[in-house]
Amino acid sequence: MKKWIAGCLVMVLWGSTVVTAGAARSSYTYYPYGSQADVTTQTTYGVNMMGGSTDVDEAMRWMAEKANGGDFVILRTSGSDGYNQYLYDLAAANQSPLNSVETILLENRNASYDSFVLNKVKNAEAVFFAGGDQFLYVDYIEGTPLEDALNSRIQKGIPIGGTSAGLAIQGDFVYDAANGTVYSDEALADPYNRYMTFSRNFLENRYLDHTITDSHFEQRDRMGRLVGFLSRNLLDGWTTEARGIAVNEQTALLIEADGSARVVVQPGGTNQSVYLAKAASRPSQVSPLSISGINIIKLNDGDTIDMTNWTNHTGYSYQLDAVDGVLNSSSGSIYGN
Repeated sequence: MKKWIAGCLVMVLWGSTVVTAGAARSSYTYYPYGSQADVTTQTTYGVNMMGGSTDVDEAMRWMAEKANGGDFVILRTSGSDGYNQYLYDLAAANQSPLNSVETILLENRNASYDSFVLNKVKNAEAVFFAGGDQFLYVDYIEGTPLEDALNSRIQKGIPIGGTSAGLAIQGDFVYDAANGTVYSDEALADPYNRYMTFSRNFLENRYLDHTITDSHFEQRDRMGRLVGFLSRNLLDGWTTEARGIAVNEQTALLIEADGSARVVVQPGGTNQSVYLAKAASRPSQVSPLSISGINIIKLNDGDTIDMTNWTNHTGYSYQLDAVDGVLNSSSGSIYGN
């Protein structure tokens, strides 16, 4: 059944309402699930940093618990409502039922000025960014009222997170991939190549100052490009101590409001680790890249770390250097032991 309401095409599909904004040119599509009545609950802050591929059930349950029966908003720039019933049922089975799960598919930048979209985010008790293309998130949201609304909700203490492209935008610094993705060998050969494009000051998450993030890490052999990211942040004068957090597939780093964090994984995966990298010395050579003294902390399932200082942790520590575009590791492997 289809009908028009206030200039929006509304499609009623098996009890769910799909709203597409605008007649000729839509700016978003809205997929609700659960109650349509708004509720307000007392939430708990946290950041869910998930590395892509199959979602980590424990990480999503953790966010739902922190939403405390409220409305959970999924933002995405591709796909549809795949999270809605999955997350609603997951929370209910964990005895932490949500009032609703609502997916908003952003079609273009106009969506970030739309009052309906803004109100949904302003009333959200949790926000999660799906995978896709991080450049579209930056292009559609940066410098808009939606960015302000998201940061306001972060300051109010709702849980927030993302996977894959949704993880890539969580840090203070963002590899935005405006010209397409970059590979490790390209980043090490020339950290100023055309694919190395960055944004900053997007989301204002706690404990992620001076930090850039990456996903699908070991699976796509991205250590070289992470070193390139840190080098660029130092070379461009954005920070005197560059930090990076990189998460493998089917893996999540969960950061609590007090800065404590732990790694959780989806059962059955492989190479499920999180890497925290810190660099304080500028590169001695740009192209090919030479930089020394990059400190790495590798965290596996169940490992913990204090994100306030990165010193109190249960992980494995080692160092990386790049010499003429080639990485060397104190552990014998660039991905640790």
